Amino acid sequence: MEQEITEFFTKYIDELDVDSGGGGWPQVPDFELLPRDFLDFAEKDLEAPRSTHTLVNATSNLKRAVDCQLDYLLCTLNLDEFYRNKRLGIDRKLGLLKRAGIFRSRSIEKLNALRNRLEHHYEKPKIEDVEVYYDLVAAFVSVLESVIPLAGFQSNLSNGLVCGGGVESDFSREQPRLRLTLEHNPSGYKKVFEVDLSASTDVATDIENFAYLLRVHMLLRKLEDSAITPPHFLKALEGSERV
Repeated sequence: MEQEITEFFTKYIDELDVDSGGGGWPQVPDFELLPRDFLDFAEKDLEAPRSTHTLVNATSNLKRAVDCQLDYLLCTLNLDEFYRNKRLGIDRKLGLLKRAGIFRSRSIEKLNALRNRLEHHYEKPKIEDVEVYYDLVAAFVSVLESVIPLAGFQSNLSNGLVCGGGVESDFSREQPRLRLTLEHNPSGYKKVFEVDLSASTDVATDIENFAYLLRVHMLLRKLEDSAITPPHFLKALEGSERV
């Protein structure tokens, strides 16, 4: 799938012409506390008189911010129930972000290293580590927030090809399903790539493919907004990582 999609865009990226898109309000969870609430709590902890107690509290609140933001995004993408039923933990959740190109691999590794050192080895937190952790988590929350519209008003992206045909990426707002349709009329080529995790029989492979289609969906939106250029689009497609 990945190779065929990359080859299509390599051939026809210069023919791509923004057409239209649509969607509706994203299906967001009804959490009483949100990631930014926990970020605010952590900031207050760091502003309080310095002590082991305040640093531990800040660390705990930052962990909650990460967990809350992950669950919030998974709920929005209709993935929360799937991940819970399959008992897929934090590593697999972060792996999805890495594969989809949502959050940089090195940043995720640093985030995990800090989490593990501060939470699982019972070390007394150092202010320098907690401040770095805070900056990483704040960036993490901001980046994941920017993905939410892709499951709402940007859930359907449609782009024509000047030579005939088009590209359509569609995210289902009712179930964990992504569909990418590639069509080139002059050659008679048409291919539909679809992953529906609600009917998954091969969890590992299906998550890999779902994350990749999510990557394509995100990149198409960035291309439409002129946030990236065609060469950057192609480079990002070829540089995907495994969950």
